[in-house]
Amino acid sequence: MSPRTVVVVGETPSLGRSIGDLLLTEGIPCRMVSDVTARELDSWGAERAPVIIVACNEVYCRTARRWARGEFPGTSLVVVGARDPSLQGMGGARIVSLPLQREPLVALVRELTSDGTAGSG
Repeated sequence: MSPRTVVVVGETPSLGRSIGDLLLTEGIPCRMVSDVTARELDSWGAERAPVIIVACNEVYCRTARRWARGEFPGTSLVVVGARDPSLQGMGGARIVSLPLQREPLVALVRELTSDGTAGSG
């Protein structure tokens, strides 16, 4: 099984570009978008639901709230930098605070995208 697709949603554009650049530098392919729809995710034809990383340094994180409502079934969610108070009770989402620490984020993304087999990578 191939690794899961990574989609970086740049609700805060500069933060999204930084995360995308970081992942690409680490050899993790990703798609960078300013917004995402369930139809778009399906159209990319991935075997497995993608990992969505939301770059949002605002008090309202649109993509995370849509994810919590079930708009992106099967996906994993990582929110970087958000200050949205609703994220505190959002089970299943991973929250990464700023300032961003490179190694923990890369390790998290590698874990979420791995195919689950020992020694892969």
